[in-house]
Amino acid sequence: MIAAAFLLALAGEAKITFEAPSYFVAGQPFKVRLALEAPADGANLEGWQVTPAGFMVDGKALAAHGNQSAMVLKADEKKTIEVDLGPNLKATADFELAWGAQPAKKVRVLAAAPKDVKFMDEAALPSSELAKYWVLLSTNRGDILVEFWPDVAPGHVRNFLDLSSSGFYDGTTFHRVIPGFMVQGGDPDGTGSGGGTRRLKAEFNAKKHVRGVLSAARQGTPNVAGPDDPLKDTANSQFFIMHAAYPSLDGNYTGFGQVVSGMEAVDKIVTTPTGAQNKPRTPQVIERALVIAAPADPAAWKAQQ
Repeated sequence: MIAAAFLLALAGEAKITFEAPSYFVAGQPFKVRLALEAPADGANLEGWQVTPAGFMVDGKALAAHGNQSAMVLKADEKKTIEVDLGPNLKATADFELAWGAQPAKKVRVLAAAPKDVKFMDEAALPSSELAKYWVLLSTNRGDILVEFWPDVAPGHVRNFLDLSSSGFYDGTTFHRVIPGFMVQGGDPDGTGSGGGTRRLKAEFNAKKHVRGVLSAARQGTPNVAGPDDPLKDTANSQFFIMHAAYPSLDGNYTGFGQVVSGMEAVDKIVTTPTGAQNKPRTPQVIERALVIAAPADPAAWKAQQ
């Protein structure tokens, strides 16, 4: 769930990389990473600098300095420290987060959807209401925020929202990544063969499979067009995000949403070194899939990105 990095040289010549999420959701973790690198003669850091007290929100310290002992780094030592600022953050509007002397980073505030929404109950939640929800995929490569197209694929949207709200995707990986094509995830087994218990009716539509589109993975019969494929109704939990346009998928797979922001995270995921079957050698993890309430004016909200 990392979105940006800044470099700082502190007293003692230590270099520190500061990385933070793009979004804050009240009641959820907000984990910031500090990567420390000491020079050949080592370095010292004030202990409070690697606690919430080292961070500034809109120009004000997030916490008071404590009596933490100084941190001593040995010669050429590298260390990564993760600090969860979530319990200290009380923001209800977008804010500027800074650490040390670095320029502030804008963090946008989102609101989690109510936990009791019955996404699979069309009587309780008509398809016209589904667009009021987005999903924030917090990954170990950055945040990916997605919106949906219930007007063309309501069944797939319901399924994705329901699985996200239930925690189904939490801790799963992107098990197949191909540059210039897509990143695929949603398999609880991480093998490409697993999935949920539902089988979804195909909802092929006129949406194009261009960069950033969210689409449903399914089984397929070679050289058979989607509408005629006897396996067309085999989508379940697995999905993919397009890294680039791929016209041959149009009309043959169900596109049901698109990335609002976070394609830089997709770029990192898709270019990670892979082994057999295009599986990343280092796990590319969806740490949490969180359903959020879409902004009241999505167009205006996106224009402020």
